[in-house]
Amino acid sequence: MLIALAVGLPCYLDSGSLFAGLWAAMMGGTVAGAVKEYTDNAHDGWRWDWIDMLCTAVGALFAALFIVLLHYGKG
Repeated sequence: MLIALAVGLPCYLDSGSLFAGLWAAMMGGTVAGAVKEYTDNAHDGWRWDWIDMLCTAVGALFAALFIVLLHYGKG
């Protein structure tokens, strides 16, 4: 969620485009989750954990909803 906010919020604030902020937040969070799962699998010997990946994607969704609230809160 933090990575999604760190990527999506500046993108939205700089461009003023809701779509750009949402796209950046969702892609940033999803890529961060995939990289985390890949490194867990490669280094710790754990198998790919779909539940953990889903929770990361839901965190990115919450970040995107925060950006939507900011967008409509401005008026």
